Amino acid sequence: MLATSAETDRCVVHGAAGTVVDPERFGVIGPPGLRREGTRPPRTPRGRAARTPDSVAPGRRTPPGTAGRQVTRAAVRALAYGRDRARRRVQAGQWAPHPGWRSFIDTGWRVLVDQAEALHRVDELVDAEDWRADKRHSWTQILRQLVCAMDWSTGLVTGLAAERLGVAGSRAPRTVSRVLAWARDVGLVVVVEAGASAEFLGSDQNRTPTYALVTNQPQPAVAQPLPPSRPSSVDESGDLPESLVGTKPLTGGTRNYPACQPVLDWPVFQIPDSPSERNTAAQCLLHRMGLDGPDSGRAPLWRARALLKPWWDAGMCVAGLLHALDHHPDRPTAHRGPVTENASDVLRIMGYRLKPWRGRLAELPARVTGHRGGYRKRQAERLEQLLDQAAGDAAPRHLPKVSNAQRAAREAVAEHLRALKASRDAGRA
Repeated sequence: MLATSAETDRCVVHGAAGTVVDPERFGVIGPPGLRREGTRPPRTPRGRAARTPDSVAPGRRTPPGTAGRQVTRAAVRALAYGRDRARRRVQAGQWAPHPGWRSFIDTGWRVLVDQAEALHRVDELVDAEDWRADKRHSWTQILRQLVCAMDWSTGLVTGLAAERLGVAGSRAPRTVSRVLAWARDVGLVVVVEAGASAEFLGSDQNRTPTYALVTNQPQPAVAQPLPPSRPSSVDESGDLPESLVGTKPLTGGTRNYPACQPVLDWPVFQIPDSPSERNTAAQCLLHRMGLDGPDSGRAPLWRARALLKPWWDAGMCVAGLLHALDHHPDRPTAHRGPVTENASDVLRIMGYRLKPWRGRLAELPARVTGHRGGYRKRQAERLEQLLDQAAGDAAPRHLPKVSNAQRAAREAVAEHLRALKASRDAGRA
C-alpha cells in the first residue's frame, strides 16, 4: 500500500474511508476510475533521435497521444481502428512494421541500412564510453546482435526478443533494458513501434518492439572510379617514353594477374565424377560466368567446390547449372538476370538461386541434360561408324545422296581418323 504520509494509512491510489485522494499529486498514475479525463499514462521513451511534439514544424497537426487531448468518439474510433490494424499485422506473421514508422524519426537523422556502417557506429559510440572491459565486451555483443538482426532493405529490427539479446552478451534481460536505454540516450536506437501484449492486441502472440538504428552523420561518399588513362605515345624508334622508363612491369618478379586466361576444355554436358573432374568443372563454370582472373577473389574456388558438389552428385552438368541459375522452376520462361550484378557475395546468390531446384531436376529442359562418362568419345566413335558406312558400297538409307567430291572428302576424313586411332593404339601398346 502506498500511504500518503507516515501518520496515516490512507492509500494514494485507492483512497480510504470514502475520501478520494488525487494520486497525481504524489507522481503516481492512478487507476482509470481516479484518473483525470483527457490524460493518458506516459509512453515508452522512443529515444533522443525520435520526433517529439516540440519538434513538429509550425502549422502541422500535433501527433496523436499528446497530453491534454480530449478523448472524443472520433479519437476512440481511431484508437480502435489502430489496434485492429496492429492485430492484423501481428497475425499475418510477416513482422510488418507500422506503415508510418519514418514519421517517428526527427529531422537531421537518417536510418542505417548498411550493416558495416552500423557496426562502425556501434564501435565508435562504445569506444567513447569509459567502461570496464567486461561491460564493454558484453554490451558490444548485445549491440552487434541488434545490428545482425537488421532488415537489408529498411534497416528495421523486428521480432527480436530481449532473451536473444541477453544470450548474445551472456547477460540477464534487465541488462538488455539498460543497453537499449543507453542506446536511445546516445542517439543510436529509435523505438519506432513499442511492444504490445497479446491481451492488448487481442491476438495469439505478443508484439516485440521495432527498433531503427540511426545516425546524424552525413552519408559516406562513394569513391568514384578513376578515369582510364590514355596510353602514352611511343617514339618512332620503338623505345618507351621517358615517363615509363622507370616503371617496372613486374612486381616482385610475378604478375598480379595472368595476361591471358586459359580456356578450360571441359565438356559442359558431362557430369563430373572424380574430385579432379569436379575441380575442373567448377573452374569451367566460374570461367563461363566471368568470375575467373581479376574477379577470382569474389568467388573462391574452394567455396565453389563445396557449394557445387551436391549438385554434381545429383547429376547436374555445367550447362544445367547455368540454366538453373538463370531460371526459376516455377517461372521457366522468365530470365532472372545475371548473378554477378551488384552482388557482394556471388556464391551466396548462387546457392539462393539453386535452392528451388532441389528435388526438381527432372523439370530441366532436355537440351541441358547431363551425360555420364566421356560423351565426346562416344560421339566421335558414332561419327566414325557413320563415315565407315558412308565409305562402303551400301550407303544407309537415312544418309542423303552425296556427290563424288563429298564422298572423297568423307573418305579422306575417315582415313585420317583411322590413322589417328592406329597411332594412339600403338602408343598405348
